[in-house]
Amino acid sequence: MKFTPEKYTIPDVPMQPFIDTGEIWDFLNKTISTPDKVKKVIEKSLAKNRLNLEEVAILINATDPGSVQLIKEGARELKKRIYGNRIVLFAPLYVGNKCSNNCAYCGFKTSNKDAVRKTLSDEELVKEIEVLEDNGQKRLILVYGEHAQYSPEFIAQTVKIAYSVKKGNGEVRRVNINAAPLDIKGFRIVKEAGIGTYQVFQETYHREAYKT
Repeated sequence: MKFTPEKYTIPDVPMQPFIDTGEIWDFLNKTISTPDKVKKVIEKSLAKNRLNLEEVAILINATDPGSVQLIKEGARELKKRIYGNRIVLFAPLYVGNKCSNNCAYCGFKTSNKDAVRKTLSDEELVKEIEVLEDNGQKRLILVYGEHAQYSPEFIAQTVKIAYSVKKGNGEVRRVNINAAPLDIKGFRIVKEAGIGTYQVFQETYHREAYKT
């Protein structure tokens, strides 16, 4: 299933919410889940079709043991169809831990005064990658805090460096990134650098749980 952003019309307005929390709660509170409904949703998912909010609510609201078991089996089968029977390992490489946020669970948070803030230079990054290649690593995930220094251009540069390092028979074949949310332009920049997977931590979408 290929993502085609031109089909979507969500405006790219930084820091503006686009999730309709009321609509989500409405579906969660009003959608009734039955075994037949669960079965139909799983069939749609196994065909690799995107689920709508009501269909997701049907799965979330399932309490019947048989339905719950069907969901587990469906998830396992979908994973198998997409990824096969394999486990792919990758090595994390922390490029920088500066951060402007204060997420409760994260050691990068600004209130952590014990943290030693460090951003690897290009030379240090190369040395770290060489060590990983010496240990047979071919897939990396580069990790960054959410900070102005770690711009899409900065991230793209570190990704290019990672791909360029070749020591002996070692080389990095896939560079994933764990970084702050980006705008569309930023995603294009890191995509053009050749990233494999983009990963971001979202503490919660539930505003009541994190508002100040």
